[in-house]
Amino acid sequence: MNTSSMHSDPQGTSELPAGAPRDRRTSVSEAQIYAERIRLLYQSPVPALANLAVGSLLVVVAWGHVSEILLVGWLFAMAAVTAVRVVLWKAFAARPLTTADAALWERRIVVSVTVSGSLWLLSGLPIALGHLPVHVEGIVPVSVAGMLAGAIFALTPSDRAFRLYAIIAALGPILGFLAVGDRLHVAVAGMGCVYLLVVLLWGRDASRTIESAIRLRLENQALVQDLAAVREGAEMAERLKRESFANLGHELRTPLNAIIGFAQSLDAELWGPLGSPRYRDYAKAIADSGQHLYVLIQDILDLSRHDAGVLELDETTVDLAAAVQTCRKMLSGSAAANGVSLTARVPDQGLWVTGDSTKLRQIVINLAANAIRFTPAGGRVTVGACRLDSGETELRVEDTGIGLNPEDIPRALEPFVQVSRDQARGTGGAGLGLPLSQRLAALHGGVLEIHSQRGTGTVVRVVLPAGRAAEQPRRPSPNGSDLGTQAPRK
Repeated sequence: MNTSSMHSDPQGTSELPAGAPRDRRTSVSEAQIYAERIRLLYQSPVPALANLAVGSLLVVVAWGHVSEILLVGWLFAMAAVTAVRVVLWKAFAARPLTTADAALWERRIVVSVTVSGSLWLLSGLPIALGHLPVHVEGIVPVSVAGMLAGAIFALTPSDRAFRLYAIIAALGPILGFLAVGDRLHVAVAGMGCVYLLVVLLWGRDASRTIESAIRLRLENQALVQDLAAVREGAEMAERLKRESFANLGHELRTPLNAIIGFAQSLDAELWGPLGSPRYRDYAKAIADSGQHLYVLIQDILDLSRHDAGVLELDETTVDLAAAVQTCRKMLSGSAAANGVSLTARVPDQGLWVTGDSTKLRQIVINLAANAIRFTPAGGRVTVGACRLDSGETELRVEDTGIGLNPEDIPRALEPFVQVSRDQARGTGGAGLGLPLSQRLAALHGGVLEIHSQRGTGTVVRVVLPAGRAAEQPRRPSPNGSDLGTQAPRK
C-alpha cells in the first residue's frame, strides 16, 4: 500500500522553541504514527466493494445448489455492510483526522470488518450441511482465500481489524470441511489452517513495514520543516546583515566625507590663511587619513556584499587597456614616492571586454597598489593586459618585490591577512586587496592566480573568460558613418 501520498497529522507534535532543531528520534510521537495507520484504513472504498463483488460471484455459482432465500439474505447483509463501510469512508474523507479521533475511527472499522468476516464465516454452513457439488465446495475456500490476501494490503494498518477479519472469515470453510468429517475434507481443513497461519504471519510483517514507512516519512517531513525554518532564519539574518551593512556604510561615509571636505578646505585655505604652515600639513594629513579610511570601509563593504551574494555587476563594454593606463597614472605618485618604477604594457589599439568598468579598475588598482607596497625601492612593477590565443583576456601584474612562499599564497587570499607584513613597509594596508580582487574576478566569471617565490617577486594573473571578449564599440559620426570610439592614450 502506498503511504507516500498521505499527509501527516498537524496535531500531536511536541512544542519546540522557534528555530530549535528537533531530534529525529523523538520528533514523531506514537500518537501521530497511530493516526497515520488509521488514515490508511480509510484510504479507499475498494476493499469494501471487493467484498461485495466476490460475494455476488459466489452467490451466482451457488445459485440452484443452496437455498435461494439464504443466498439472497446473505448477499443483502453483505451489501448492507459494504454500504456502511462506504459511508464511513465518505465521512472520514469529509473531515480532518486528529490523534484524538483515531481510536474512534479504528473501532468503527473493526466493527464493520468483524461483521463482514462473520458473513464469510456463514459461507461454511452449506459445506457443513453436505452434498454440494465439488465446484461449489471448491469456490468457497478460494473466495475466502482471496479476501484474506486482500486484507493483508487493506487492513494490516490495524492489527486488531486484520486479525479479527482473517480469523473469523477463515473459520467458515475450515469448520465446514471439518464438519463433513471424511479424510479428504479434514485434509482440506488442515490446509486451510496452514494458509490462515501464513496469512497472519504475512500480515504481521506487513504491519511492521507500514509502521516503519510511516515513521520514516513523518521523520523526514519533520526534518524538512526544520530545514525550512533554519533556512528562513538564515535568510532573515542575511537580510538584516545586508541592511545593517548598508546603514553602516551610510553612517560611516557621511561623516568621513565631511571630515575629508573640511580638511581639504583648510589645506586650500579657502577662507583665508591659516597662519602657521604646519596647520596645512595637519589638514592634508587629516584629508589623506580620511580618504584612506573611506577606501578601506568601501573595500570591507564590497567584500561583505560579495560574500552575501548581493554584489552585482553594472556591465558595459570596457577598454581594459585604457583602464590599465588610467590606474597607472593614479598610482604613479605612490610608486615614485616609494622609489618603484611603474610601467604599463597594453595593446595600442585597445583591449575591449564586457564587464563592470568600476570593478575592473578596482582590480587593477588593488593589485598594482599591493605590488608597489611590497616592492623595495629600486624595484619594478609592470601592469599589463592582453588577449590570449584561447580568446581569454589576461590582466597581469608583475613585481620584483619580496615575494611569497608558495605555501603562504592561500593565506594571502584570506581577508585581513598579510603574510608579508613583517617585511613590508609600515604603511601596509589592511589585507583586503587580494581577497577583494579575487572575488571581483570571480564575479566576472574569471580566476585570479598568484605565482611567487620568496625574494624573487610575484606575478598575479586575472584571466577573464573568452565569452567576455568584445569588439570595439562604434558610434555614428555627424555624416552618418560609424567611428570607433578611442580611449585616451599616454
